[in-house]
Amino acid sequence: MSLGAVGQTVGNTEWHTLEDYKAEEPNIIKNIRWLENNPIATEKNDTKAISEYILKWLSSTPYIEVVLDGIFLESIMSNKKFKYAEKFKVTYLFGKSLYVIQHQNDWSEAQASTRGIEGMVTVYEELKQVDPSITNSTLEKYQRLHKKGKLENYVAGKIGTLAEPLSY
Repeated sequence: MSLGAVGQTVGNTEWHTLEDYKAEEPNIIKNIRWLENNPIATEKNDTKAISEYILKWLSSTPYIEVVLDGIFLESIMSNKKFKYAEKFKVTYLFGKSLYVIQHQNDWSEAQASTRGIEGMVTVYEELKQVDPSITNSTLEKYQRLHKKGKLENYVAGKIGTLAEPLSY
């Protein structure tokens, strides 16, 4: 099924075998990247349908498991005035999942979490272009760390301080 927007397609939505899931990986990767660059739903795109398709694949795939770390989302999710909090929760999950899909045989939690945060930075920058009044101190911090090339070290340090992962 195609939703009619450039760069965005919902592929097969019924997976029964490992081969079915593996065959869908390129489309999942393409759609995660597309959502990061097109975070706002319009008449021409259906970000909700694409997100649901990716979530369905992620939640049912038998060989990929991604933990949604609360440590990098906590301050965003607890800010009741920030209306995009849920979007960033999903964006982080998708970015982290993208890394895990691409590095299934050899991946690091710090690099996966860093990729999740990089996805959030991309979406934040896209949203700020649409509405410059949007502001979030945590996302501003992640943006600065990313631009300075210090995000992965920050993430690794935060992960190293946890006795056990926080999850949402």
